[in-house]
Amino acid sequence: MLVDHGGEKSLLTIGKAGILWKLDRTTGKFLGAKQTVFQNVYAGFDEKTGKVVYRQDIKDQKVDQWLSSCPGPQGGHDWQATSYHQPSDALIIPLSQSCVFMLGNGSQTYFEMPGTDGNNGRLSAYRARDLKPLWSFQQRSPFLTGVVSTKGNLAFVGDFDRVFRAVDTRNGKTLWTTRLGTTVQGYPISFMVGGKQYIAVTTGLGGGSPQLKPSTLLREVKRPPNGYNLFVFGLPD
Repeated sequence: MLVDHGGEKSLLTIGKAGILWKLDRTTGKFLGAKQTVFQNVYAGFDEKTGKVVYRQDIKDQKVDQWLSSCPGPQGGHDWQATSYHQPSDALIIPLSQSCVFMLGNGSQTYFEMPGTDGNNGRLSAYRARDLKPLWSFQQRSPFLTGVVSTKGNLAFVGDFDRVFRAVDTRNGKTLWTTRLGTTVQGYPISFMVGGKQYIAVTTGLGGGSPQLKPSTLLREVKRPPNGYNLFVFGLPD
């Protein structure tokens, strides 16, 4: 994500460890970082350079030894796109909260992330200027779409349990929901035709961790059936 604040030209990115990084995109200089979910892969990082320090037991790990990792394979943040809402300078990020015990041979067991009260999905907003947390919304089901936001202070996101929702970009409050035929997964987009704004989103479950993790941790949420569709919603005039 490329964001400018006056003369500061920054690059913001977040990966599977769930740490939001901010760099000067002209020089590569480290400007800051924010931990968005609980993680124990890194023992810490240098606050001046951003260099990470891995847990020693990870570096010493043997193939036949169990390893605990938070986040798990789906990461604190995976492929789902973050949205930058310029009017409020907010980065709205879909996050995932789960952990794993694993062996080098591929065996793994998921478990709940500490401090989440069993909530797998989290949608959080951070101010791009200083990485200050603005708001956060948690739910049992993980989010499996990117986020798209509009000038009208709406942000749209979908989840494993077939729910597509609109939230207020200013406070994270849910303003509207609908339940679709199967898992909402992909990248919502906004477009305009004849002066009217629309939001489009796809459904259809895919991937490894997006299917396995909810099926293991969310006993009350049934794995949706397969099926691929494109839904388009018109925004109020």
